[in-house]
Amino acid sequence: MRTLAIIAKEFLHIRRDIRILYFALIWPVVLLLLFGYTVSYDVKNLPVTFFDLNRKSESRELYNSYRQTGVFSMSLKNDFSWAKSLNLLDRGKAKAVAIIPSDFSKKLNRLEPTSYQFLVDGSDNNTAQILIGYAAGITQDFNQKQLIENTQRYGSSVPTLKPPIDYRIRFLYNPTLKSQNFIVTGLIAIIMMNIGTLLTSLAISIEWERGTMEQLLYTPIRAREFIIGKLTPYFIISLVQVTMVLLISIFVFKVPFRGNILLFYLAATLFLLGALGIGLFISLVSKTQQVASQFSFLVSFLPTFLLSGFIFPVASMPIILRSLSYLVPATYFLKIMRGLFLKGAGLNILWFDFLIMFIFAAFFIFISTRKFSKRIA
Repeated sequence: MRTLAIIAKEFLHIRRDIRILYFALIWPVVLLLLFGYTVSYDVKNLPVTFFDLNRKSESRELYNSYRQTGVFSMSLKNDFSWAKSLNLLDRGKAKAVAIIPSDFSKKLNRLEPTSYQFLVDGSDNNTAQILIGYAAGITQDFNQKQLIENTQRYGSSVPTLKPPIDYRIRFLYNPTLKSQNFIVTGLIAIIMMNIGTLLTSLAISIEWERGTMEQLLYTPIRAREFIIGKLTPYFIISLVQVTMVLLISIFVFKVPFRGNILLFYLAATLFLLGALGIGLFISLVSKTQQVASQFSFLVSFLPTFLLSGFIFPVASMPIILRSLSYLVPATYFLKIMRGLFLKGAGLNILWFDFLIMFIFAAFFIFISTRKFSKRIA
């Protein structure tokens, strides 16, 4: 009978606390859908810019070979310049750039060896490996077609049966395709987001548990003073942790840092303020450490890990998840980290990502201040 009484009590408790039902029934389904769609090594919609300086049927046939794979999101351009092609790669508008020379068709028709260049963004080594695999296969198929056509056209008088195209692939930003260069720069975002959110969410929720928050509410303290006083110690601690992560990345994992160190700390400051603001807001809506820690995990770790482009390219996600990724601050911070570390990009390239992070930080600190103001009003 006592066992049945305990069971009945637990059912009554679950009915009164709807959050338990949420975590027990709905959240496992959400996790399954998220992992099922995002944890995939299949890629698609990879942006590739095709500079066709030849503008003949042969170069257009090569372009169509890339487009027909269904893997690439192709962009055809005729006005080539090195500055323009590198700018596309720097901004992430293209994962690879194919450059077809003006004498491409002429050399093919003369049965002379020719070549085209395929520049790949190597900062994401997994995507880069897939890109070169497709590029090699497409070029090999094109060579085979050209050999068959030459044999049919010239018969035994064909001077050579060597592949007509000599393609050479060059990796930018991460020439050795070292995976640590890609992973470590992403881990910086995950570590900073989780620690920053968890620190402030637990720091204030413990005030509710101990009953000291009510005492604070009776003091003449203003909301702005309370927020600054709570955030400042954890902001300083987080900056120390950022410095440690930076030094470990450079000296232990040998990740090259090619950017401006001041821009790095500016980005870290904006990102930390956003993470601390999120944690502060969580602590104001949840009064226990257990709920605060679980909530901070759900809104910080999972979106940062799955939707920011840390492991899986954003372009390969379904359109709904791709849209959600733009609401994750780490999506923009990751671009800055990889831009600073691997590409040496400056503010002229990364200004938009800095702006978005500033908006995120200002928004969460503002709503946290407003919510606390209502509590003490």
